[in-house]
Amino acid sequence: MIHIKEWMKRVKKEFYRKNIAERIVMVIAALMIVTTICFVSSVFIILQKQLVATTSTSAKKDLEMVLEKMDMFFQGVENDAVSVLVGESCQTLLENSGQFLQGDIVKQHEKYVLIQQVINSYIGQKSSYSAITFYDLKGNYYANEDLVEEAEYLQTQMDRVEEFIESDKKSELIELHKSPWKQSKAKSYADCISYVRKVYSMGSGRLIGVVEIEIPNRELSRLYETVMSDGIKMYFERDNHIILAGDEALLYQSLEDRRWYKAAGAKNPDEDGFIMAQDKGAWYFMKEYKGQNWTAVSEVSKSIYLTSVTVYAVTMVLLGIAVFLGSLVLVKFLVKSITRPLSQITQTIVEIGKGDYHKRVVVKDGGELGTLASEFNRMVDKTEILLLEIVEKEEDKRESELSLIQMQMTPHFFYNILESICGLIVMDEKKLAIHTIQLLSGFYRGVLNKGKEIITVKQELDIASNYLEIMKVCYPGKFTYEITCQPELENHFICKLTLQPILENAIHHGFQEMSGGGLLSIRVFAGERGMVIEVEDNGMGMDDKTRKSILSGESRGFRMESFGLRNTDERIKLYFGSRYGLKILPLAQGTKIRIFLPTREDYTS
Repeated sequence: MIHIKEWMKRVKKEFYRKNIAERIVMVIAALMIVTTICFVSSVFIILQKQLVATTSTSAKKDLEMVLEKMDMFFQGVENDAVSVLVGESCQTLLENSGQFLQGDIVKQHEKYVLIQQVINSYIGQKSSYSAITFYDLKGNYYANEDLVEEAEYLQTQMDRVEEFIESDKKSELIELHKSPWKQSKAKSYADCISYVRKVYSMGSGRLIGVVEIEIPNRELSRLYETVMSDGIKMYFERDNHIILAGDEALLYQSLEDRRWYKAAGAKNPDEDGFIMAQDKGAWYFMKEYKGQNWTAVSEVSKSIYLTSVTVYAVTMVLLGIAVFLGSLVLVKFLVKSITRPLSQITQTIVEIGKGDYHKRVVVKDGGELGTLASEFNRMVDKTEILLLEIVEKEEDKRESELSLIQMQMTPHFFYNILESICGLIVMDEKKLAIHTIQLLSGFYRGVLNKGKEIITVKQELDIASNYLEIMKVCYPGKFTYEITCQPELENHFICKLTLQPILENAIHHGFQEMSGGGLLSIRVFAGERGMVIEVEDNGMGMDDKTRKSILSGESRGFRMESFGLRNTDERIKLYFGSRYGLKILPLAQGTKIRIFLPTREDYTS
């Protein structure tokens, strides 16, 4: 109960947060939706019950008709078998079987003629029989020599016949099996059933053999193909297995694990001998076929028979939606005629809140709403003027900060190099001094770059290379360097003199106590969130406290390395955003600094 009350409070709160027009529309829409759902659901349930009753009656009639056809068919098979076994050809063939098997060519021809007489008399007239075979009491068989036999299927069938001969039965129906015979052009051996009957001598009355009439499953399925259509399947089962079916893919399947079959087994037949079961997809109507102790099953798909109900339901839903939408139009027209001015003011406030300060309220109504709209527009005008002034001041502040940072970064380097050049001249190292001046000239040519603060990565690497060559002159044998850059990143943009403070810090503080062997590596590559420039040295490094305080600004005392790195980080954030900048990584020896920058080949400040 507590949870329901809390939920109701939330719904009520959300409802009263809506405007008047939305509340009215929501209430009317909810009432219409509930009414439509109740009406359509009740009609759907009634029609479904009527449909089940109609489907049940139709399926039962179809099953009764099929069973009558089956009775007539098997009665005809029995009559044909009797006609065959009392015929002169059959009697002669089985009584003289030993002579035919061991006789000469004349006897073989006579056997062939006798078999053909029987086959032409019955198979030629009835397409429902695929073969007529004779078996004597010595395990021999006589069939049409035009048929192709399959040894395994034939041996299995002969075992069945032998078992039948030893039984007390005069006739028997051998249920679903693979035929041992096929026409030479046929691709496979058909599924079939066989009617077998013992043959007795017309003269002595003794048993002389067995006649078998083979009936393919496809021929039997024709008896009930008229009641099958899309969504309706007819088949026969015995001992939990399907033994006849219009759809040959169902043959031999077991029904033992089917839920509907288990449910049907627990039910008693109705007064007409029918059992009905169902699952999610179909209804199943079953009746015992007493002639052969089979069970006939009619499977009716629900999806096919529910189409009409679904069409009706969809029609009603569409009609309900049409009425619903029409009502909404009328309701909205009425509500908008009352709340339109307030809606216009509210919408304008929302758009201005999103940053569009050019929007103004346009209300033609007079009175209080007209006064409210004009005063609101006047307030927005004043706010827009104040915002423009603030933006201009922020731009001026940003430019001043950038200029100050740039001025702080460059002078001390220039003074140090001039002192080194003076020292070279004093030591009469004129060529080296001239080379250093040329390097310095190239360095400042790249630094000045027509006053541009944003340059390409390639230009920045050229500046860094000139700087490092100058430092190698100032500190001969102190260090070496290497620069690698992915070619596709050379035309992306970077703040000018981003690398110089980092390189200066590595040389002056990282290699300070090293007599030689220093190594500086600059690597430019693409990372997960953009471009990464990695500067690594094998110098003295820095402890964790120093590393954390440099970029955080916690260090109170002035140190050149912290000043240069922190200001470089600030410049990157000012130009490209707070998600970019420097990160100092701990190493066992030396220092690694990663610079994160966006990847883009155009830049607008």
